[in-house]
Amino acid sequence: MKAPGIRTAIPQRRYKLGDFSVVVLGDIESDDGVDYRYVFATVRDGEPEPRFYVLSVRSQNASGDFALRVLSEGMDRELDVSGRWRDLDQFCDQAIALAQQVLELGDEQAWRLM
Repeated sequence: MKAPGIRTAIPQRRYKLGDFSVVVLGDIESDDGVDYRYVFATVRDGEPEPRFYVLSVRSQNASGDFALRVLSEGMDRELDVSGRWRDLDQFCDQAIALAQQVLELGDEQAWRLM
């Protein structure tokens, strides 16, 4: 898995989700040529690096919408393209739901820390 090439970013939100810490980054400058709107990075307690990401990236279509992508070991998938993914609240709600599903955390609640 190739992690997003983030040079600089500003944390927008932090969550605790089961055994995972989550940071949502915005105002992102990247080294990989991708125009990220938001990055939802999930780190298991005790591990040094994220292994699960949900990304809002500018779509390649002419609409100016954003693509919702999931990135983890063995998965790099675009799930949807919509203007919704430029909204922080909608992005975070969907990213939490995806993390609960993919990381098998269905009963765990996300606790917003920041």
